[in-house]
This record gives sequence, C-alpha cells and structure tokens, in this order.
Amino acid sequence: MAATAHLIARLFVLCVVAGVGRAQSWSWSALTLQVEPKAEGASGQCFYEEFEQGAKLEMDYEVIRGGLLDIRLVISGPSTPLYDKVSFFNREDDAANEKLGHIVLDVVQPGVHSICFNNVMSRWTAKVVSFAVKSSSPKDTIENAKLEHLGPVVDSVIKVSEELDAIERIQHHLRIREQLHRDTQESTNSRVQWLAISKAIILISLSSLQLFFIRSWFSDVGQRRRV
Repeated sequence: MAATAHLIARLFVLCVVAGVGRAQSWSWSALTLQVEPKAEGASGQCFYEEFEQGAKLEMDYEVIRGGLLDIRLVISGPSTPLYDKVSFFNREDDAANEKLGHIVLDVVQPGVHSICFNNVMSRWTAKVVSFAVKSSSPKDTIENAKLEHLGPVVDSVIKVSEELDAIERIQHHLRIREQLHRDTQESTNSRVQWLAISKAIILISLSSLQLFFIRSWFSDVGQRRRV
C-alpha cells in the first residue's frame, strides 16, 4: 500500500510539473476579427507577440466571410520579413483550406514579431478572419527533459499534451466551419424570404389586373346597350 501511494504521489507531481512546463513552453491565442478594405500600401490590422530565438511560431488562419475569401498575411521579425502571401480560402474541400492556412515558422531573431492581415485586394468588401497563434520556447522544453529518468510516464504525458494541442486545432477549425454554415443558412433564409415577398407581390399584381380587365369588359357591355 505504501509503495502504491508513493507511486501515485510521484505520478501526481509529474503531471503537475509537466502541465506547468507545457504552460510555459506553449501559448495559444485565438481571435476572430474583421479586416476592413485598405488603400494600397497600408499595413492592415496587426498583432504583436514576442518570441525567443529558436522558438517555433505555429499558426492557423482562414477567411470565413467576405468577397472571394482572400487575405494577405505578412509576418515580420524585428528587422526582416518572415512570411508574405495572399491566400484564397474559397475551395470546396475543407481539408485543403485547413492545410492552406497552417503555417509553421522558425524564429531566427528574438524580439517582437508582427502578424498583419491586409485587405488591399478589396475596395469595398471587409473580410472576417479567424486565426490562432501558437508559440513554443525550446528553453522550457530542455528544462522539462530533466524528467527523463521517469521514462515511459513522461512519454505518455508528452503524447497527451500533443493530443490536446491537436484537439485545440480541430476545435478551432470546427468553429470556422460552424460560422460558414451559419452564414450560408442565414443567406438562404433571406433569399427565401425575399422570394416569398416577390411571389406575393406578383400574385397581388396579377389579381388586380384581372379585376381591372373584368370590370372593363362589363363597362363596355353597358355602354353598348345604352347606344
């Protein structure tokens, strides 16, 4: 019993330490924003985050509403640009859109990095973008390597941590799909409503014309009899 209790205590401490290490080595931030049309040369809407040298910047983004579902993403380091691309998320295959919006970059220079969404391609239409940024610090990962003497338990905790990260990514993309389907449903409902109103107006107009012609016929018959 004492040995079992000691083992449970060690596992509990391991999970707590691994969880703290994971919280230090990984950070997620997810946002949904509307990018207004910008003039040529404007920087767009930017977000800033600090990264250490050797860290990995992992990002998922997708345009969920607006125009051709296109957006320009520019990621820049303290002194040099790291990523600059215009992407179109109007493909029918959701997996292709998900793959297109997944980015993994190595941070070469430490410091504040900018993540900018630019809508210079559109003059009038705003774009709604959903994105999630994930950063890892190699320093904290090296510190967690001191738990290697616990062997398979550490491997299991790391695997669970990776699965949780995958679940977070899936939830992010499911939220995007839900938003797209809701927008499609609302658009369809609006079209059906206007179609019903148009049909009602046409029926009323046709009925009025029929009454007008019928009354005109009887009016002509009455005038002929008087003559």
